Amino acid sequence: MQLINVTGRFCALFLMLLLIGCGAGSADENNTPALSADPLCDQSGSEINWQALQQTRCPLLSQYGLFKGLPSDIKNSNGGIYYKLGSELFTDHARKYRYIFLPEGTQLGYQQQDVLDFPTGSVIVKVFAMPTQSTTDSAEDIMEVRLLVKRSSGWIFIPYVWDNNINDARLAIAGSQTPVSFSHKGEMLNLTYESPSLLRCQNCHQVKINDQLSFVPIGPKIRHLNQTIEVNGQPVNQLKHWQSLGLITLPAGEHPYAPDWRDTSAPLQQRAKAYLDINCAHCHNDNGAAALSGLRLEYWRTAIDYTHGVCNSAHGWRGGGFDIWPGRGNDSSLPLRMELNGAADRMPPIGRSVPDKDAVALIRAWIDTLPDQDCASG
Repeated sequence: MQLINVTGRFCALFLMLLLIGCGAGSADENNTPALSADPLCDQSGSEINWQALQQTRCPLLSQYGLFKGLPSDIKNSNGGIYYKLGSELFTDHARKYRYIFLPEGTQLGYQQQDVLDFPTGSVIVKVFAMPTQSTTDSAEDIMEVRLLVKRSSGWIFIPYVWDNNINDARLAIAGSQTPVSFSHKGEMLNLTYESPSLLRCQNCHQVKINDQLSFVPIGPKIRHLNQTIEVNGQPVNQLKHWQSLGLITLPAGEHPYAPDWRDTSAPLQQRAKAYLDINCAHCHNDNGAAALSGLRLEYWRTAIDYTHGVCNSAHGWRGGGFDIWPGRGNDSSLPLRMELNGAADRMPPIGRSVPDKDAVALIRAWIDTLPDQDCASG
């Protein structure tokens, strides 16, 4: 009986630590429980509710005032900066609409390799929508809206799931699962779209630096933001446009750039590295959740060697083999795990239930071009 009690207390403590690590379960600055319906959420008016964003999780997305009218008008943010990434994290063919909200008078800090340095008070909003007919048709349903808010204590995650009955998004601490169906390249896909819980959000966003766990964004890095966008009907560089708005100060010279992995005019290896960077490197780096795998998949690494997966045995995976067997894309574990759907086999482990077949073909084609090497004899 004593062992059972101790085990129960340990599990409860472990669960609490996980929640805290993902920004939940702790009191905010005003000692209001993080998940309560705080009176701050009742603020009326058309302004962004910055105070609530910094102090509590509101039951409804609309209570923050991040969108004009209702969040269903996903192209009508309330002063948010719509931004584009050259390559995106694959999420079962979901369409994503991204915004950055900065406190007045603040700027983004330039970082050569890491995520931009966001000032305290910043909010990153990502709207997820799934096609309802096909991936080539514009019809879509909003599925969820994820907020990353940088408070004085660090980043926190606030997940919302869309509710068509109220035309708004509800706070969804436990996440949700929703069946969806649509066609992609002539194939009918029937899958369950999963919105992550607070516990699962840490799997991708958490890093460990100096034995301290931190919760960080993934996508907004210079190399993925250094893209051409359209402003008032004219093509402009996204970073230079931000500088013209006073949102960032760019150092002189060239800036890191990763191509859109779907851009066939770019070199095959750079496309492959760009895909692996945005989809895998947030875990496969020195401080990520998969650091023990030995894989280091950041785009800025120039050498394609053991750390990038070449003849690196697939540690901890029951399928064995080598992550990258040069010249043998069909025998390499890395694209195979991108293709498999079983929970114990797929990579990334969360965020998808169907493979990105075009990306699998890309990685295999790239591996086939690498100089032959006999991993088995190494």
